[in-house]
Amino acid sequence: MKIKVFFLFTYFSSLVFSQTHFTIPQNVWRVSYNKNISAGKWIGYDGEEGLKDLKYKFNDIDYSINQYWKHTVNINEYKLEYGFSDESTFILNIPIVQEFNQNHIWSISSDSNTLIIENLMQYYFPKNKSNAGLGNVTIGMKTLFIGNPVWRGGKNKYSIYGGLEATFPFGQSLRKYYPKDVDDNGIPNQFKELPISNGLTEWRGNLFGEFYRRIKGRLININWLFSLSSFNREIINPSYSFLWIEETGMDSISKAIGNSVLFEQGKQIYLSIQGQLELLPNRIFFSSGMDWMLSGRDQYFSNSKEWNSWMSSNNNYDTKKGLSTQFIRLNFLNMDPFNQVGPIPFELELGASWYLSYLTYHTYGYTSSWIKISSYFQAW
Repeated sequence: MKIKVFFLFTYFSSLVFSQTHFTIPQNVWRVSYNKNISAGKWIGYDGEEGLKDLKYKFNDIDYSINQYWKHTVNINEYKLEYGFSDESTFILNIPIVQEFNQNHIWSISSDSNTLIIENLMQYYFPKNKSNAGLGNVTIGMKTLFIGNPVWRGGKNKYSIYGGLEATFPFGQSLRKYYPKDVDDNGIPNQFKELPISNGLTEWRGNLFGEFYRRIKGRLININWLFSLSSFNREIINPSYSFLWIEETGMDSISKAIGNSVLFEQGKQIYLSIQGQLELLPNRIFFSSGMDWMLSGRDQYFSNSKEWNSWMSSNNNYDTKKGLSTQFIRLNFLNMDPFNQVGPIPFELELGASWYLSYLTYHTYGYTSSWIKISSYFQAW
């Protein structure tokens, strides 16, 4: 089974709050660089690693297949923000995938010889894949609705924001299958591809805010986020597998599915909450929080209704998924003009996140660490 991997990159760029301030003052530019290194594994329906006990029947022989996927990811992320006013900020986010590797292993059990199925698995699913390149690019706006940002202060010790973002599929998606485009071993090159993007445009609406107080001279923040994502329905190139039908020939499978497939990704809901404590006034902040993501079931529209249903959900697998992570961050601020080190104001962030197995299913769970630096510039 071809497990989709493209959710990874929108997840990294949209869930974890990246800065101490949601918006920035008018005519101020904030330029950020984020180095993120992650390792992940596929989490099944039971919150455990792998997709287990996939039933397959071939030549009247029953087989049971267990599959496991592991990822290692190295991403450089560049973010540009500009304050159109004290209430509105423009966002441009560009991820560059430096290294993206997948390891796919499996075990097969049957009362008969498993060599035939083992050879088919090796043909359709090469054990090691890799890719690199531009990820999906996000642009958007966020606007203050009510209250005062923490950097501006004021009588109201809270703020509520709204935002709209669009993520465009600049990352490489799965290319079309060509029967003659094979390697030296006769394996189609499409089977060896590890797509960065699913080829869909994502539209995301955000509602978020903060509550803040000073207690004994220390700033305490509680930040929250609610986000809803919808995706364009698009024609995609299908990933081929023999596991949905008792037929292993590529010509028959391709004819049954068709050369292209209309794909609709399920809508997604994000929730996040974070607490932040000022450890050293105007200098060091510590924060911790949790993220949740819930996704509806994907839909496929091909020449085969059986394939459409199988790709959406089958044998302990479903495209309805959930993901929950915890994270911690440490921010060092060099923003106070009376206590600034060097000529350029900046913010340095160190962070780590890890998935929660009992709340994560039908997707990849990642353990990540990152270092991020942001600098501020004034322009008129």
